[in-house]
Amino acid sequence: MLMQADANQLAHLKVILDDFATSTGLKVNFSKSSMYSINVPKAIMVSLAAVLSCQIGTMPFTYLGLPMGTTKPRMSDLTLLMDKIERRLSACSSLLSYTGRLQMINSVITPITTYTMCTIKLLAGVIENIDRARKQCLWRGNN
Repeated sequence: MLMQADANQLAHLKVILDDFATSTGLKVNFSKSSMYSINVPKAIMVSLAAVLSCQIGTMPFTYLGLPMGTTKPRMSDLTLLMDKIERRLSACSSLLSYTGRLQMINSVITPITTYTMCTIKLLAGVIENIDRARKQCLWRGNN
């Protein structure tokens, strides 16, 4: 949600969220929540975070496993995605047959990549790295 850096508006937002929690039973856990700022001084952010009793986060951050920020993700921002895919491929691929490896790539690895590409545009180097890892897993064999 985008709003001005105003403690009064934030207090009203908290009242609305508390009313929502009372009526539905779905409560916001502010201690697990973070507040991210764009062009707001640190002193103001500290006072605003105190209104909600939440943490102050920094950009870029990860949301639902994807890097979020104000700029286009760099290769270094996407290394977590590439590492996650390589870990999944190397974890059990040596124990699987060719058919099992193909099934794992199609049902586990491809959806991770597709989910990411639905949200952000992947760099060509990231796609090449993921494809190389998929090919190596598929053709490496059981030895």
